[in-house]
Amino acid sequence: MALKNTFRICVAAAVIWATGAQAETVLRFGHPNVAGEVSSKLYDEFVERIAERTDGEIKIQVFPGEQLGKETDMVQQLRDGVLDITAASMAAASTLVPAMEIPSTPFLWSNWLEAEAVISGAAMQPAFDELEETHNIISLTKIWYWGWRNFTLSEKEVRTPDDMKGLKIRVPESPVWVEMIRGIGAAPTPIPFSDVYTALQQGTVDGQENPIPTIYARKFYEVQKYIVLSRHMLQNNLILMNKNSFAALEPRHQRIILEEVGAASAKMTLLQQRAEEDMLEEIVATGKVTVIDDPDRAAFAEKSTEAVFTALSERWGEENISRVRATIKSIREQ
Repeated sequence: MALKNTFRICVAAAVIWATGAQAETVLRFGHPNVAGEVSSKLYDEFVERIAERTDGEIKIQVFPGEQLGKETDMVQQLRDGVLDITAASMAAASTLVPAMEIPSTPFLWSNWLEAEAVISGAAMQPAFDELEETHNIISLTKIWYWGWRNFTLSEKEVRTPDDMKGLKIRVPESPVWVEMIRGIGAAPTPIPFSDVYTALQQGTVDGQENPIPTIYARKFYEVQKYIVLSRHMLQNNLILMNKNSFAALEPRHQRIILEEVGAASAKMTLLQQRAEEDMLEEIVATGKVTVIDDPDRAAFAEKSTEAVFTALSERWGEENISRVRATIKSIREQ
């Protein structure tokens, strides 16, 4: 009898151990951001919140600072199931679904609320559907506000497209950036993001463009003389997840992840917009750069917007472009 009881206890212990092992799920989250950036803080925050709310049943391992590769590499890893979650720009997602790049068109948006409504709405939904159905990737949030991109230059003041002629401008490895810079008469020079500071420092390129928080966090202002507040392009990022990884979770865990990432997205918009103002003030206070706040945005738009749409109409799809532009027009007419 004692032997039977001992056997039963061992079996029960084994079942409890196995159940506990199955209940703990570890997800891999790779992103390109570094400590000190608003996004990095919010990633860590929602990771902690998810662990707390699931009683440790969902643990997310974070790999920051391009440890697992560039943005585009991690998007590919996500599709292949090597990675569970990543944070990527819409341009990086366009390596799988080209129409994801449409919101990055220069001078497309009047303001953030307009962009947020279109990106989150029906006009962009076919691109998100393609990402899921063809590449097995879902968006935990379609909105992760990054900011308006602006030019920085090493030696030359820029106020019009004519001032850009002959300059080598670093761009991401993405067609929309290449065509934009060509449109305004400069030379697009693709360089990996991790190498931008060195390229500016050594004069490999004459300038670059990024949102103010990125210029601040990566200290590009240390090796540039001018910041041109062109606000030529809006950068919106995404938090993406492998569809199979998400489907394998219990519904209550899925709900918690969506809620926490959604809350972090809303917080990101508020904090990053505030950071754009505060960080620009801090940059100016260093005395290292001159801020040009009166560039001829209309002239830049005339040279770049239609040039980008024309060059990339086949890549993006005329139907996709028309749907987005019609939605923007409808919003403005309300």
